[in-house]
Amino acid sequence: GLCNTARETIAFMDLGPGRRLLQFFSSAFDASVSEIFPALLSGACLVLASRDELMPGAPLLKVLQEQSVTTLKLTPSVLAQLEPEGLRGIQTLITAGEACTPELVARFQPGRRFVNAYGPTEATVCATVNTDVDARHVSIGRPFHNVRAYVLDASLQPVPVGVPGELFIGGIGLARGYLGRPELTAERFIPHPFASAPGERLYRTGDKARWLDNGQLDYLGRIDFQVKLRGFRIELGEIEAVLSSHASVREAVVTLRE
Repeated sequence: GLCNTARETIAFMDLGPGRRLLQFFSSAFDASVSEIFPALLSGACLVLASRDELMPGAPLLKVLQEQSVTTLKLTPSVLAQLEPEGLRGIQTLITAGEACTPELVARFQPGRRFVNAYGPTEATVCATVNTDVDARHVSIGRPFHNVRAYVLDASLQPVPVGVPGELFIGGIGLARGYLGRPELTAERFIPHPFASAPGERLYRTGDKARWLDNGQLDYLGRIDFQVKLRGFRIELGEIEAVLSSHASVREAVVTLRE
């Protein structure tokens, strides 16, 4: 899975000798995998910086300029805190980890290659990519090579183009499961209903999506109450349960305010 992700990432990031990719994400965050290995395997320079230097705003812009960074991957929420003028040297800009808005594409796409990537940790970080982002409708693109994407209904049957369903991912990038959590593994990694070989599985992402007429995937949000904030998964129900356990709290509702 890592080899497949690295190879595909090298291609859509346009990495190679002479390119300088900033490692923005902490090594504790899965997105760092799609920075470290593609850079080193392609012969690009992997630029390292301290946590303080990577703070969105003046510190981050200073690193980008002083280190002549050409390739940058950020979550949309971090990108929204910057200004296009500060990214003049960036030739390839990748957004991932959260849904990217049309406004961000319109602001930051001119003058550079803008890429929107999607993928859960369970599918080795990245599973689909859009290398030709349309600011009017930002899709998550098409699956990687050796990755299959399915939009299925509640009966695990494919839905027609344009009809929402749950996004399932298959292929060589799938994790073995969750360490020490066999019940969750069985719930999320299901037998492949259209398998061509024994033992194939699909990962149930919990994301709502639909196929577009152009063969790309349109991300429509979650089918449950999980949200993404700065790239981190948050289960709102878990926070509600903790709040409700307090003696002074009768009911609690948690929501994400943009």
